[in-house]
Amino acid sequence: MGPLDLEVLGLLFAGYWAVRIALYFSRFFMTAVDVSKLGDWAVVTGATDGIGKGFAKELASKGLNIVLVSRTLSKLQDVAKEIEEKYKVKTQVIAVDFTDPDSVHQKISEGIQGLEGSIGVLVNNVGMSYNHPEFYLQIEDLEKFNKDIVSMNVSSVLNTTRAVMPGMVERKRGAVLNISSSSSLHSCPLLTVYAATKAFVNHFTQDMQVEYKSKGIVVQAFAPYYVVSKLSKMKSASFFVPTPETYAKSALSTLGLVTVGTGYWPHDIMMLGVNALGVIGIQGPHVLKNLAKIRKRALARKEKSN
Repeated sequence: MGPLDLEVLGLLFAGYWAVRIALYFSRFFMTAVDVSKLGDWAVVTGATDGIGKGFAKELASKGLNIVLVSRTLSKLQDVAKEIEEKYKVKTQVIAVDFTDPDSVHQKISEGIQGLEGSIGVLVNNVGMSYNHPEFYLQIEDLEKFNKDIVSMNVSSVLNTTRAVMPGMVERKRGAVLNISSSSSLHSCPLLTVYAATKAFVNHFTQDMQVEYKSKGIVVQAFAPYYVVSKLSKMKSASFFVPTPETYAKSALSTLGLVTVGTGYWPHDIMMLGVNALGVIGIQGPHVLKNLAKIRKRALARKEKSN
């Protein structure tokens, strides 16, 4: 390869990144989809805690009535009361065990029948992760874990979308928000199955957006890094670790502007750093090293408590 070839490659590389950067910053000059114009109701799964509850509250603050979907009825009723009192909107609760995928479509379909008004937004948020980072073959009760994590992270998206989205298509208006994870966007050893299920969410989102864009539907995936929640085990907010409410507000400000993104610009900075490690070939080993430390501490605590 001669000097001219290297120069051409350098220009192509620089041009590629110039376009990527321009496209990224163009979002800040574009207008996001206004969820209040999509319908009267929003359906949120995994709505009693963390990101799901954050989205439910943020959507309620914009005047949407909220259908809260999760497993525990008492928690659903508590969150419903909180949202009704604070935001003066209507709520409905649907208790669903997402580890039983055969029942999900029917229960949600029945639960949304008879709503006064239309459903404009669906947030597919319910999900599960590992108790702690672990090598695949050493995951406790691996057979059950495989079944449950696919049911929670994959089947839940398919079944809930199948129950809610037909009404949007009929009205030619709506938004489906799929909560993914940054782990799906790069190598994530020791959280392998979790990351793989979230990669499914991304791919499903991308193709569904192509299929249904002409029918007036926005399908978008949000792939955050850490957000304060029980799932992430992060208890304190910071610049890079937002509260669920802060994250939901930020994510909704990008609705319709990108098909798969972090939804929170400080997480874009983190993604840039992780991708830089990938360019020099050390991203996977770096993640493995850090998650192995978390695994070691978790196993030590577990052994101490036994």
